Amino acid sequence: MTDKMAGLSSLVSLSGNKIADELRGKALAKFFKDAEGDALVLDKWFAVQAMSDVKNALGEVRGLLEHEEFSFKNPNRCRSLVSVFAANTGGFHNLDGSGYEFIGEMVVKMDGLNPQISARLVGSLVGWKKFDERRGLKMQKELLKILNDLGDEISHDLFEVVTKSLR
Repeated sequence: MTDKMAGLSSLVSLSGNKIADELRGKALAKFFKDAEGDALVLDKWFAVQAMSDVKNALGEVRGLLEHEEFSFKNPNRCRSLVSVFAANTGGFHNLDGSGYEFIGEMVVKMDGLNPQISARLVGSLVGWKKFDERRGLKMQKELLKILNDLGDEISHDLFEVVTKSLR
Protein backbone atom coordinates (compact mmCIF):
# COMPACT_ATOMS: atom_id res chain seq x y z
CA MET A 1 0.00 0.00 0.00
CA THR A 2 2.86 2.38 0.77
CA ASP A 3 4.29 1.96 -2.71
CA LYS A 4 0.87 2.42 -4.31
CA MET A 5 0.30 5.63 -2.35
CA ALA A 6 3.73 6.96 -3.30
CA GLY A 7 3.06 6.26 -6.96
CA LEU A 8 -0.43 7.73 -6.82
CA SER A 9 0.85 10.83 -5.04
CA SER A 10 3.25 11.45 -7.92
CA LEU A 11 0.73 10.75 -10.65
CA VAL A 12 -2.08 12.77 -9.10
CA SER A 13 -0.18 16.01 -9.55
CA LEU A 14 0.19 15.42 -13.27
CA SER A 15 -1.99 17.64 -15.44
CA GLY A 16 -1.85 20.17 -18.18
CA ASN A 17 -1.88 17.94 -21.22
CA LYS A 18 -4.00 15.12 -22.54
CA ILE A 19 -1.54 12.32 -21.77
CA ALA A 20 -0.92 13.48 -18.19
CA ASP A 21 -4.64 13.93 -17.54
CA GLU A 22 -5.33 10.46 -18.91
CA LEU A 23 -2.62 8.83 -16.76
CA ARG A 24 -3.86 10.69 -13.72
CA GLY A 25 -7.45 9.63 -14.30
CA LYS A 26 -6.52 5.98 -14.85
CA ALA A 27 -4.37 5.87 -11.71
CA LEU A 28 -7.12 7.40 -9.56
CA ALA A 29 -9.75 5.04 -11.00
CA LYS A 30 -7.56 1.96 -10.42
CA PHE A 31 -6.74 2.97 -6.84
CA PHE A 32 -10.43 3.60 -6.13
CA LYS A 33 -11.40 0.21 -7.60
CA ASP A 34 -8.64 -1.58 -5.69
CA ALA A 35 -9.84 0.01 -2.45
CA GLU A 36 -12.98 -2.13 -2.64
CA GLY A 37 -14.83 0.20 -0.28
CA ASP A 38 -12.21 0.07 2.49
CA ALA A 39 -12.87 3.29 4.44
CA LEU A 40 -9.24 3.96 5.39
CA VAL A 41 -8.01 3.44 1.85
CA LEU A 42 -10.78 5.66 0.47
CA ASP A 43 -9.77 8.35 2.95
CA LYS A 44 -6.27 8.18 1.47
CA TRP A 45 -7.76 8.39 -2.03
CA PHE A 46 -9.60 11.59 -1.11
CA ALA A 47 -6.60 13.02 0.73
CA VAL A 48 -4.12 12.49 -2.09
CA GLN A 49 -6.41 14.41 -4.45
CA ALA A 50 -6.94 17.22 -1.94
CA MET A 51 -3.17 17.63 -1.70
CA SER A 52 -2.49 17.42 -5.43
CA ASP A 53 -0.46 20.15 -7.04
CA VAL A 54 -2.72 20.85 -9.99
CA LYS A 55 -3.96 24.16 -11.32
CA ASN A 56 -7.61 23.56 -10.38
CA ALA A 57 -7.13 21.77 -7.05
CA LEU A 58 -10.03 23.62 -5.44
CA GLY A 59 -12.36 22.76 -8.32
CA GLU A 60 -11.43 19.12 -8.00
CA VAL A 61 -11.99 19.17 -4.24
CA ARG A 62 -15.39 20.80 -4.77
CA GLY A 63 -16.19 18.04 -7.25
CA LEU A 64 -15.21 15.38 -4.73
CA LEU A 65 -17.73 16.82 -2.25
CA GLU A 66 -20.34 15.38 -4.63
CA HIS A 67 -18.71 11.94 -4.84
CA GLU A 68 -20.89 9.03 -3.72
CA GLU A 69 -18.31 8.02 -1.10
CA PHE A 70 -18.10 11.48 0.48
CA SER A 71 -20.28 12.43 3.42
CA PHE A 72 -20.13 15.44 5.72
CA LYS A 73 -21.42 13.12 8.44
CA ASN A 74 -18.20 11.09 8.27
CA PRO A 75 -15.56 13.03 10.27
CA ASN A 76 -12.62 11.07 8.86
CA ARG A 77 -13.80 11.64 5.30
CA CYS A 78 -14.17 15.38 5.95
CA ARG A 79 -10.69 15.56 7.38
CA SER A 80 -9.27 13.56 4.49
CA LEU A 81 -10.69 15.96 1.93
CA VAL A 82 -11.38 19.36 3.45
CA SER A 83 -8.70 19.54 6.14
CA VAL A 84 -6.06 18.12 3.83
CA PHE A 85 -6.96 20.74 1.22
CA ALA A 86 -6.25 23.42 3.86
CA ALA A 87 -2.69 22.04 3.97
CA ASN A 88 -2.35 22.26 0.18
CA THR A 89 -0.18 25.36 -0.02
CA GLY A 90 -0.83 26.14 -3.68
CA GLY A 91 -4.56 25.50 -3.64
CA PHE A 92 -5.42 26.93 -0.24
CA HIS A 93 -3.28 30.07 -0.43
CA ASN A 94 -4.31 31.07 -3.95
CA LEU A 95 -4.00 34.85 -4.28
CA ASP A 96 -7.66 35.20 -5.25
CA GLY A 97 -8.71 34.02 -1.76
CA SER A 98 -10.87 31.19 -3.12
CA GLY A 99 -9.19 28.63 -0.85
CA TYR A 100 -9.99 30.73 2.22
CA GLU A 101 -13.58 31.20 1.06
CA PHE A 102 -13.94 27.45 0.58
CA ILE A 103 -12.66 26.69 4.06
CA GLY A 104 -14.98 29.36 5.47
CA GLU A 105 -17.93 27.70 3.71
CA MET A 106 -16.92 24.30 5.05
CA VAL A 107 -16.51 25.61 8.60
CA VAL A 108 -20.02 27.07 8.50
CA LYS A 109 -21.44 23.84 7.05
CA MET A 110 -19.63 21.61 9.53
CA ASP A 111 -20.38 23.60 12.68
CA GLY A 112 -23.94 22.30 12.97
CA LEU A 113 -22.85 18.73 12.23
CA ASN A 114 -19.60 18.48 14.17
CA PRO A 115 -18.42 21.54 16.14
CA GLN A 116 -15.09 19.93 17.01
CA ILE A 117 -14.19 19.51 13.34
CA SER A 118 -15.28 23.06 12.49
CA ALA A 119 -13.19 24.45 15.36
CA ARG A 120 -10.19 22.45 14.18
CA LEU A 121 -10.71 23.33 10.52
CA VAL A 122 -10.90 27.06 11.21
CA GLY A 123 -7.36 26.74 12.53
CA SER A 124 -6.15 27.06 8.97
CA LEU A 125 -7.41 30.67 8.97
CA VAL A 126 -6.49 31.85 12.46
CA GLY A 127 -2.85 32.53 11.66
CA TRP A 128 -3.88 35.38 9.35
CA LYS A 129 -1.57 37.89 11.07
CA LYS A 130 1.49 35.89 10.01
CA PHE A 131 0.78 36.19 6.29
CA ASP A 132 1.37 38.99 3.84
CA GLU A 133 -1.21 41.75 4.05
CA ARG A 134 -3.16 40.64 0.97
CA ARG A 135 -3.65 37.07 2.15
CA GLY A 136 -4.00 38.01 5.80
CA LEU A 137 -6.86 40.39 5.13
CA LYS A 138 -8.68 37.75 3.08
CA MET A 139 -8.28 35.22 5.87
CA GLN A 140 -9.49 37.76 8.44
CA LYS A 141 -12.48 38.53 6.20
CA GLU A 142 -13.43 34.85 6.20
CA LEU A 143 -13.22 34.67 9.99
CA LEU A 144 -15.57 37.64 10.27
CA LYS A 145 -17.88 36.09 7.67
CA ILE A 146 -18.05 32.87 9.69
CA LEU A 147 -19.15 34.84 12.76
CA ASN A 148 -21.71 36.73 10.70
CA ASP A 149 -23.08 33.69 8.85
CA LEU A 150 -23.53 31.57 11.96
CA GLY A 151 -24.64 34.36 14.29
CA ASP A 152 -26.21 32.97 17.46
CA GLU A 153 -26.05 29.44 16.05
CA ILE A 154 -22.25 29.27 16.28
CA SER A 155 -20.90 26.51 18.51
CA HIS A 156 -19.02 27.46 21.65
CA ASP A 157 -15.82 25.79 20.40
CA LEU A 158 -15.82 27.61 17.08
CA PHE A 159 -16.77 30.95 18.64
CA GLU A 160 -13.88 30.71 21.07
CA VAL A 161 -11.29 29.93 18.38
CA VAL A 162 -12.49 32.60 15.95
CA THR A 163 -12.89 35.44 18.43
CA LYS A 164 -9.56 34.69 20.05
CA SER A 165 -7.80 34.89 16.68
CA LEU A 166 -9.42 38.24 15.85
CA ARG A 167 -8.10 39.98 18.96
